[in-house]
Amino acid sequence: MEASRAVLLTGASSGTGQSSGTGKATALRLHRAGWPVYATGRNVEALHDLAEAGIQTMYLDVTDEQSMRVVVKRITGEHGSVGVLINNAAYSLNGTVGETPMDEVRRQFETNVFGLSRLTQLVLPGMRARGSGRVVMMSSIFGLFATPGRGYYQATKFALEAISDSLRNEVRKFGIKVVVVQPSPIRGGFVPTTVGDLAMTGGQEDGLYADFWRHFVDWHGAYREVDHPTGRGRTAVPAETVAKVIERAVTAPRPKIRYRVGVPVRLLPRQRALFGERAWDRFVRFFFPIP
Repeated sequence: MEASRAVLLTGASSGTGQSSGTGKATALRLHRAGWPVYATGRNVEALHDLAEAGIQTMYLDVTDEQSMRVVVKRITGEHGSVGVLINNAAYSLNGTVGETPMDEVRRQFETNVFGLSRLTQLVLPGMRARGSGRVVMMSSIFGLFATPGRGYYQATKFALEAISDSLRNEVRKFGIKVVVVQPSPIRGGFVPTTVGDLAMTGGQEDGLYADFWRHFVDWHGAYREVDHPTGRGRTAVPAETVAKVIERAVTAPRPKIRYRVGVPVRLLPRQRALFGERAWDRFVRFFFPIP
């Protein structure tokens, strides 16, 4: 059967982390290149500009199986199967490992790991039947190492890396390709202006780590400037740059296993291997906010 070109993109509505900016930029790039794009998100109103551009938009919450089934069923009815799944929906949970309530931890994994896993399960039968398909997993530089204050979010990206590597070799014989995109920090993607913006629960902002969280917010200010970044912010990548790489991951006949976007994500893993674990730990304490 002819391969489906239908693209299912999650996390296209505005939100936090990677979901803000990158999803919309990717939807527009693929649409302009002639791909039938289904841009989805929890906030359908935020998808209005994509709908005006001619892109199909639908409600999809990766923690709501019924909404996922509805979208997959529609695309299958119109195109035979989902041809490309871009697992972009995610958010960043802020909080220390010891103080973050477990219901918040579970919600983080439901969205960033279990939801994308279930959606992937739902599209695989159609891809197998056609003998083709592509799954693009949006990871992060923080799928490679972890820092204080975002350990549970970073754990979900570590999990995504492992799931992707397992899945790649499980579906290879069916003509399905699995690609991981690892962006460096994205300009404006995680830019709190106050401790309140971190949306933490359990009184963490005024507890054991109050000074740390204030420093945490100040430190991320370097990534706030989108148009004319300075200092550390210059190493961050624009959402449009990430979207270009995702387009390559979708369109390349023989895609890379991993696409690393920006200097930090290409440099730091090599730096860690060169330093050794103790020196790397000292580097993390020197460079990143530390309690």
